[in-house]
This record gives sequence, C-alpha cells and structure tokens, in this order.
Amino acid sequence: MTPPAPARRWLVGAHSRLGSRRETNMDAFAALPGEGIVVLADGMGSTPRGGEAARLAVERFAGVLAGRAMRDESAVDAAIAAVQAELVAEFAHEGALTGATTLCALVADGADLLVVNLGDSRCHRLHEGALLALTTDHTVAAHLVAVGAAEPDSPLVRRTTNHLRRYLGNPSGATADVTRHRMVAGDAVLLSTDGVHAVLTTTQMTEILVAEPDPDLAARRLVTAAVAAGGTDDASALVIRPAG
Repeated sequence: MTPPAPARRWLVGAHSRLGSRRETNMDAFAALPGEGIVVLADGMGSTPRGGEAARLAVERFAGVLAGRAMRDESAVDAAIAAVQAELVAEFAHEGALTGATTLCALVADGADLLVVNLGDSRCHRLHEGALLALTTDHTVAAHLVAVGAAEPDSPLVRRTTNHLRRYLGNPSGATADVTRHRMVAGDAVLLSTDGVHAVLTTTQMTEILVAEPDPDLAARRLVTAAVAAGGTDDASALVIRPAG
C-alpha cells in the first residue's frame, strides 16, 4: 500500500472586525494549522442567534475532524452532517429558525487541500499573481446568473445577493460543496466573509495578498481596507500560506 503524502504545514493569519450594523460580531473562525484545519462562518443576520450558530459550527466542525487519520471527502461530509444535526436541534424549533450560518473551510488531506463551502463565504487561491475563486456562492443571485435568468448587474440580482439557498442549520437539509486542490510554494489561500469580498474588488484583494507575504498582516490589511471602503457588515479574513 502506498503511504499517504505528508501533510503540508501552513502559516495562518486571521483578522475580524465588528461591523456597524449590530452590537455583536456574527462572524466566527477557528484555525488549527497543526491539524490542517481552518474554518470560517458568517451567522445569518436574519436569525437572532446567527452569531451563536456560527461559533458552534466552527467549533464542532474543527472538533469532529481534529485528530482523525483519514480526512477525505467522506470524512468532511460526515463532519458537515454532524454540525448540521446539532444546529437544527439547537436552533430550529416548532417551525421557527433562530440560528443559521454559512461555513467555508480548508481541510488538509495529505498534501491535498479540501475546500468546503456552504453559503456565501468564499475561498480564493492566489496563484502566480492571479486570485482565483475556488467556491461558488449558494445565493439566489448567483443561481439566477448561472442559469441565465438575470444579468449580473440587474436589480433582481442586487436584491437577492444575500438570499441564501444553502446554509447550515436549514431544517430542510444542508449539503456542502467539497473540492480538492493543491497549494504550491508561493500560493496563498483567502477565506473571507461577505463583509470583505462584497466590498473589495478582486483587484484590490489581489494587490494586498501579493504585496503582503505575512498572513497576519495581509488578513488585517484586507479587513481594514474593507472598512475604509465603506463596508458596514462584520468583516473577516483568513490568509493561509504553505510554510517553508
């Protein structure tokens, strides 16, 4: 039997800032670089306990996968199912949904990188100076554009850009997208909530990631730039680079 490829060590930087819309930051994240797990969640503002749902989701997702010898797609699916069941049990009662959240995560599987996504938090990969999206938003707006029912700049798309079609805690069920990638030397991966990527352009995010090799400083600069550009939502960024 061929032994699994060794997991690549990561350097992780993270920064989050409370927006001006609420009194509590509804974004949450967990970073376990030694385990090869980084996870970000954005609690749904339409639910009163969205922030609690986000914190529970990142803690449980990381906790289920930490220490496991096998962390392939089936293991990630099982972790999502466990988190989903706990969120529904905690936040969905008698037809009332009190808490739900997005989730976007990186999970190391040997030398490969599994990207996990539910909702409209995003994962981008910086490769050879270009920032490439590794996730697709699970929103009504993105669906309308994908099926050709609306133009990207149409009023309908603008009205539905925050209407989620898939999210954790949905009593009807939740299935994540899980894709496999591989980072190489010089790459960076960005996880962000919409308080960052809905405010900054791809060009602006690329310029910051290219100019700032330190993950902590890059994450801080991204969030600071989003606030300076007029962002009012909670803003969070996690920047991951291979170590060595």
